[in-house]
Amino acid sequence: MQIRVLFLIVCIGLSSCQTSGQENGDGSSQPARKMPAYVMEELPSTAVNALQSTHFQFFRYGKIDEDKIKGIAAANEATVSKIQGFTKIFLPAAKYSWYLYPSVEVKGLMLKNSSPCQVDFEKKEIHAVVNDIFLDYYLGKANELLLDELLGTPQKRVLKSGLAVYFTDRWQKMGYRYWAGKLAAADQLPTLADLLNNGNWEHSSDLIFGAAAAAFCDFAVKRFGKKVFLEKYKSWESSPGEINSLEPAWQAFCKQLGVPGQTSPPPPLPYLKGFNFAHEGYRIYNGYGSRKADLTLGYLKQMNVNSVAIVPYTFMKSPNVPSPIPVAKWTGAENDESVIHTSESAQALGMKVVLKPQVWMGRGFWTGDIDMQTEEDWQAFFKHYGHWIAHYAMLCEIYGWEMLCTGNEMVKTTLKRGQDWRKLIRSIRKIYSGNLTYAANWGEEFENIKIWDELDYIGLNSYYPLSKKDDPSNEELDSGFEQVVQKIETVHAKYQKQVIFTEIGFPCAKAPWKEPHQDWGDLTPDPEQQKRCYVTVFKNIQKKPWCSGILWWKYPSDMEHRQRQDTGFSPHGKAAEDVVAKWFAEME
Repeated sequence: MQIRVLFLIVCIGLSSCQTSGQENGDGSSQPARKMPAYVMEELPSTAVNALQSTHFQFFRYGKIDEDKIKGIAAANEATVSKIQGFTKIFLPAAKYSWYLYPSVEVKGLMLKNSSPCQVDFEKKEIHAVVNDIFLDYYLGKANELLLDELLGTPQKRVLKSGLAVYFTDRWQKMGYRYWAGKLAAADQLPTLADLLNNGNWEHSSDLIFGAAAAAFCDFAVKRFGKKVFLEKYKSWESSPGEINSLEPAWQAFCKQLGVPGQTSPPPPLPYLKGFNFAHEGYRIYNGYGSRKADLTLGYLKQMNVNSVAIVPYTFMKSPNVPSPIPVAKWTGAENDESVIHTSESAQALGMKVVLKPQVWMGRGFWTGDIDMQTEEDWQAFFKHYGHWIAHYAMLCEIYGWEMLCTGNEMVKTTLKRGQDWRKLIRSIRKIYSGNLTYAANWGEEFENIKIWDELDYIGLNSYYPLSKKDDPSNEELDSGFEQVVQKIETVHAKYQKQVIFTEIGFPCAKAPWKEPHQDWGDLTPDPEQQKRCYVTVFKNIQKKPWCSGILWWKYPSDMEHRQRQDTGFSPHGKAAEDVVAKWFAEME
C-alpha cells in the first residue's frame, strides 16, 4: 500500500535525541535528565526563561504558546490569593519555579516521569505539561506545594491532596463537588477509613480519591469550622470510633452534592471500523502518549479506520484471593496521561474511542480463572474491581469518549455473579453517560451470560475456530464462520441488542483458523493464510443487520514493532492490511 510506504519513510526519518545539558539564562542549573539510546526526535536541550509573576518563575522546554503561559500564571496567582485569604498567611514573592513541557512524551523522556504535573517539594519546583490536552491538568497538584509552604506537611495524605483540590475551581473540568456527588450516587465513594489510610493512595484512583479528599476537606471545614480545621490540619489523628461516628454524616454530605442522573440513553454509535490499538511498548516514546502512536493513528485513518479501542492494563496477583486492583501510574505504562493523549489524538482525527480496560493475570492464569471461594471474598473482589472500573468511567466522562467496556473475558464472574455485575453496571451509569458494553469470551460466556439487557451493546471477543483442517477451501472457511454467525444471531435475537466484535483476530501463521487465539509456540509465518481469515470474516459480516462494528485484534502503537517472527496478530505490513483498507472503505 502506498500509504504504508509513506508513513514508514516518515518514521525512519525521525531523528534521535541529543543529550546536551540544560541551563537557564541566568546560569542556574536545571533538572538532570538521562535519555534512552534513541528517541523519535530531538528533545529540547535548554530551558528558556519565559515569564515571571509575583510568586512564580516560568521556564519552558520547546515551543509553548505564550498566552497559555500567561494564563497559567494568572490562574496560579489567583489561587495564591484565595489560599492566603483562607489561611491568613502570606507567601514571599518570586520563590517558586515552573518548568513547562510541550507533551507527556517530552517530559517523560527528560524526567523519567510523564505525569502531567509533578512537584519537587525539596527544590520548590513544579514540572507540568502544557498543551491543548493538558492545559488545566496541573490544577490542584501545584497547590500542594503552596499549602506545604504555608501550613506544613500534614500527616494525612487526604488533607494534603484534598485541600489542594479544594482550591481548584475547574478540577477535572467540572469541579470536585460535581464528581464527589456522582461518586456518592454511584456508591463508589471511598469510606473515611479508606481515605485516611495513607497506604491506600498508591494503588487507588487519583480521580476518585482526589474528588473524595476535597469533599472531605469541605465537609471538615463546615463541620468543625475553619479555625479548628487549620489547627488539626498538620497532625490530624482520628480514632476508629471517631471515624465510624463521622461516616454517616460524611456520606450524607456527599450525596447532597449529587447532580441529576442521566435520563435518556446515550447516542448510538456509527458502525465501528477499527482495531484494538495496542500499547507497544513501555519505553515512553513508542507506546500511548507518543508521537509514534500519533503517526500510527494517522496511518490507520488512511486505512479507513473510524474507531480504536484503547486498552489500559492492570494486574491481579491471584484469581482466587481478592486484593486492590491498581490503576496504572508508572511511567511507560498505559497510565492516565498516555491514555488521555492517545484517545484525544484519535478523536482529533474523527475517530470514536472505546476505552477497554483489562486485567492481566500472571503465573499462567487469565481473567477467566477469577473465582472467589467465599461470599465475603466475592464482595471484596467487586469492591476492588468497582473502584478500578469506576476510575475509567470517570475518565471517559471527563473527556467525552464514546464507549466504555466494563470488563473483558471474566468468565466465571459473569456466569456465577450476574447480580453483582448488574449492580456494578448500574453504578457505572451514574458516573458515565456514554455507551457501555462488555467483551465476552467466545463460547460459554458469550452464549450464556444474562447481563446483556443492562448494556447498550453486546460485545464479543471472537476466537471461534473456523476449521480443523490444515488446508480448507474458502467455502469451508465460510461454512465455519457461518456457524459463528448462527451463535451470534441466537444471542442477538434473545436480547435485541446490536453486536460489536470487541476483539477478533488471527495470527500470521499457518492454519490460523484452527486456533485463532493462539499466537505462541512453534508457529510458521504465513501472511496469505492470515489474509484468507480476514476475507472470510469481512465477507460474512457485511450487511448483517445485527452487526454494529468490528475491532480487530490488534494494531501496534509503534509501526516498527515486530513480534515472534511476524507470526503475531498485527496485520501491519502484511497482506491482511490491504484487505482491511479495502473492506473498511466499502462498509457502512
